[in-house]
Amino acid sequence: MEQPMYTAKDYANLLGITKPTLLKMETQGKLPPPKTSDGVRVYYPHEIPHYLKKLGKPPLITSKRRQIFLNFKGGTGKTSISAFYAFRLAYLGMKVLLIDLDPQGHLTQCLGIDHDSFEGTLYSVLIEKADIRDVVLSTKMENLKLIPANLDLSPVELALTSMNAREQRLRKSIASIQGDYDVIVMDASPSIGLLNLNGILACNDLFVPVLADFLSYHGLKILFETLSTIEEDFDFIFENIYIFLNNYNASHNICQRAKEALEKHYSGYLMKTVLRQDIKIAEAASVGMPIHQYAPKNRGSLDLNEFIKEVFPNLPIVF
Repeated sequence: MEQPMYTAKDYANLLGITKPTLLKMETQGKLPPPKTSDGVRVYYPHEIPHYLKKLGKPPLITSKRRQIFLNFKGGTGKTSISAFYAFRLAYLGMKVLLIDLDPQGHLTQCLGIDHDSFEGTLYSVLIEKADIRDVVLSTKMENLKLIPANLDLSPVELALTSMNAREQRLRKSIASIQGDYDVIVMDASPSIGLLNLNGILACNDLFVPVLADFLSYHGLKILFETLSTIEEDFDFIFENIYIFLNNYNASHNICQRAKEALEKHYSGYLMKTVLRQDIKIAEAASVGMPIHQYAPKNRGSLDLNEFIKEVFPNLPIVF
């Protein structure tokens, strides 16, 4: 992952003004003076909220969100989508914290971070009572942070078993930092255990990626049965549940049939946006680069843009 930058033209378009207007307001001192790279004006994502305020526009979001990507069935593309979704939110100016809940650390790898380049994971926080700020990693983007994972996180399930309030430890740990971020995005392993339960109880929103096949469709039944039990046991309910089709190929009859079944039985949760099949997503994940940097004009990037517009319909920017 590289530090993303906007040109003056692209930044102006994002803010909903023209390039001449942007340059004129800079000259008049109504907007911050531009930075340059090799003599060219450049603009950074983390400055977008400041520009919006100067332009008299509303903030990017008015309600801070804590979101988890979860599916008990593996192979749905959950990790790469959650990583690229979080990157895109940061690229649009939001302050984002990614939390890797999987000891395999695939989310961490999707951002190009090596497993041996850090020492702390959530194990340090939940079990050893370390300050959560001590395990937050900076990335090349000022407004995108990460709590990484590697195999050091593996013993957390066993260690949590004997602890008091074991299901609420993550929620309590992030309470001290959640005000620092617009969105906290968690990527969970494809299982139900104490760590994923901690993630669920710490979040407002649930994202469930499904493939357009009937194994994924039947897996939803197990997920919703589990959520029903959690609701009863902990008096907890998600504010929003988003089911979305990933890796969709409209030319396959099985995909169309599965989509119809989802529309029939899960219409209250199913997103209108469909993430189409795109080999570039897998390629981007394999090299640790977000899809919006690897292939910004490809269908994967365009579909994620529509995905974000559906989740945050009131964003005061154009993209």
